[in-house]
Amino acid sequence: MRRRTLRLLLLAILLAGLAPVSVAAHPANVAHARVTIGERAVEIALSANLFELDLILKLDRDLDGRVDTHELEARRADVRDYLAGKIVVSASGRELPMQVGALGIGRSSDGRAVVETRLVFRSEHALRDLAIRCEPLTELGADHTTLARIDAGGESREFVFRPGVTYREEAGTLARALEFLKLGIVHIFIGYDHIAFLLGLLLMGGSTLTIVKIVTAFTAAHSVTLSLAALDVVSLDPALVEAGIALSIVYVAAENLFAWRPHGRWLVSFLFGLVHGFGFAAVLKELTLPPAALVASLVTFNLGVEIAQVAIVAVVVPALYGLARTKLHVPLTRMASAVILFLGLFWLYQRVLS
Repeated sequence: MRRRTLRLLLLAILLAGLAPVSVAAHPANVAHARVTIGERAVEIALSANLFELDLILKLDRDLDGRVDTHELEARRADVRDYLAGKIVVSASGRELPMQVGALGIGRSSDGRAVVETRLVFRSEHALRDLAIRCEPLTELGADHTTLARIDAGGESREFVFRPGVTYREEAGTLARALEFLKLGIVHIFIGYDHIAFLLGLLLMGGSTLTIVKIVTAFTAAHSVTLSLAALDVVSLDPALVEAGIALSIVYVAAENLFAWRPHGRWLVSFLFGLVHGFGFAAVLKELTLPPAALVASLVTFNLGVEIAQVAIVAVVVPALYGLARTKLHVPLTRMASAVILFLGLFWLYQRVLS
């Protein structure tokens, strides 16, 4: 049995190694904006993924794999024209002219390079019937969004810009809540490392009570740390969190392969779920919303995460129960665990050493 496991492991690593090495656990598909609405002007502090902007505008002139400030500033006119087509502010049905401030390079909370700039839209008259469209990088995928904090009239609110979605001042609380609900759902389905961990936990099957305990422990744990991190009660180094998530995947996959029918899975789920919660929180922390606005976003975002998680469990668990009645159960679950192990090792290497 041990030889068969090793052969499956080596084969899975070989097959997975043939896949493109650019597989990413968290596609960089979220930009951030802080929108300040005054009496006669709108200011937008924008932060967007630099690598993705480079894919669109070809900013890396010396082809060294990175964009520096000189390369960015050399293409200032192109960046401005691009942003002008993606970010539009209008008042009383008329578009306002856009002024672009200095272009800088910073780091997001998860360590990625981002381009940062301030856009100003001025009006000769008091702003009425304001509408804002903000869709940077959406040509790379319809799932690209811009999370915004909007400050107006002494209050702060949150908003999710996506293709075809325009902010209007009369937008209600329910509409904003639904956007963060969608964001939580999407975050799970494109968060391949979270899915890999969940699948690794479920692969060994078990009784209905066992599955419920595993899923409940994961939900409780990541809900706690998501809330604590998003509200800035507890803060961890993002690089440490991302490495911890990769390590959790390696652990559960290795346990599947070398400790058949492992016990105490709910405890493993809970402990590593605490780490995953910090990963979920990174999406909301960039907004720096005041507590009153953040709590509502946090609740609906987490609800979206849970909906997506339940959907995955509802599909995977019945399939595993059906597979358990066939001769393919053992080899297929071991093969799947080997692939998950490879992915975890790859992400761990990517986050620690690269």
